[in-house]
Amino acid sequence: MLRHILLTFLLMSSAILVVGQLYLTIPLTEEIAAVFSAEFATAAWAASAFGFAYAIGFLIWGPLSDRLGRLQILVGGLLAMTVVTGLLGFADNLAMFLAGRAAQGFVASSFPPVALSLVSEVLPQRRRALGVSLISFAFLAAAPLAQFVAVGLSMTPTVFMLGVSPFYLILAVGLFLTLPAHSSGAPIAAQANSGKGQSDGLFGNPLIVAGWGAALTVLFGFVIFQAGTAMGIGGGFDPQVVRLVGLPPLALCLLAAPISHRIGAPATARAGLLLCAAGLALSGFGSALTLLGAVLVSGGVGLAVPGLIITLSSAASDANRGLTLSLYTFTLFVGASIASPVATVLASSGPVLVYGVPALLLVIGAAGLTLALSRVTRRSVGIT
Repeated sequence: MLRHILLTFLLMSSAILVVGQLYLTIPLTEEIAAVFSAEFATAAWAASAFGFAYAIGFLIWGPLSDRLGRLQILVGGLLAMTVVTGLLGFADNLAMFLAGRAAQGFVASSFPPVALSLVSEVLPQRRRALGVSLISFAFLAAAPLAQFVAVGLSMTPTVFMLGVSPFYLILAVGLFLTLPAHSSGAPIAAQANSGKGQSDGLFGNPLIVAGWGAALTVLFGFVIFQAGTAMGIGGGFDPQVVRLVGLPPLALCLLAAPISHRIGAPATARAGLLLCAAGLALSGFGSALTLLGAVLVSGGVGLAVPGLIITLSSAASDANRGLTLSLYTFTLFVGASIASPVATVLASSGPVLVYGVPALLLVIGAAGLTLALSRVTRRSVGIT
C-alpha cells in the first residue's frame, strides 16, 4: 500500500516536471529572444521544437517499452532528461537552444505512455482508475503551473534549465527503487504477438480508433482557449487570471475514476468532451462568460483525458497497451502543437470562429465515441 502511494507520488511529480517543459517557454519567448538577440517569431520555436519532437517520440517509446520493459524506458528517459536539460544551460546561441529543446522533447516523450501503462499494470485493479486520474491531473496541471513558475523567474531560461536538471536524476533514482521487479517488462515482451497481430487488434477495434480521434480534439480545444485569451480574444482578461480560474476544475480528474465506475469510461470521456465544447462555445460570446468558459473547458478536459485513457487501456491487451497509449498521446499532443498556429490564423475572424471550430470538433469526437461504443456493444451480443 505504502509503495503504491509513493509510486503514484513520484509519477505525479515526474509528470509535472517532464510535461511542464512543454509549456514552460510559452511566456518566456521575449526573454529567450533577448538572451540570444533573436526575433520574437524565431524564439517562439522554443515551444514548437519541443512540441513536435515530443509528439513524434510517442510513436517510438511506447512500443519500445512493450519490448524492452517499462522500467528501463522510464528510468532511462529521466536520466536522459537530466543530461539534455543540463546541457541546455550551456547553449550560447538560439540554434543550439532550439536543437536542445527538440532533443529534450523527444526524450521527454518517453515518460507519459510508459507511466500510464505502468499505472494500468502495477497498481491493484481497484486503484488503477484512481491512479490514472491522478497522473492525468498532474499532466494537465503542468500547463498552468509551469507558466506560473516561468512568469516569476528571476533568472535566464538557460540558467533555469541547468538548475532544474538534477531533479530528473532524483526522480529516476526514486522510481528505480520504488518500482517492483516485475515491471521490467519481460512478461509483456513474452506475450507480444507479431506486429501485424498487434495492429489488427488495434485498428480493428472501433472504440480504440474513436478514442484516438477524440484525443486529437481535447488539447486542441484546451490550448486554443488559452492562446485565444492570451491574445485578448473574447473577454480580454489577464491570461494569468484565466489560468488561475481554470486550475481548480482540472481536479475533476480525481472524480473520473468513480464516475467511470458508475457510467463507464467511454461515457465519462464523452461527457468531458461535451463539457469542454460548451465552455468554448460560451467563450465565443466574450465578456465575463470567458471566465465561466475557463471553468467548463478545464473541467471538461479533466474528465475527458482520464476517461479516454481508461477507455483505451481497458480496450487494449497487455501486449499492445504501450502502442495504444503511444498513439493516444501522439494524437493528443499533435492537437496541442497545432492549436496555437490555428488560433493565430483564426484570430482575425473573432471569438466565434476561434472557439467555435474546436467546439465543433469536440462534439464530433464525442459522437464518434458514441457510435463506436454502440458498434462494440452490438458485436458483443452478436448483432451485425
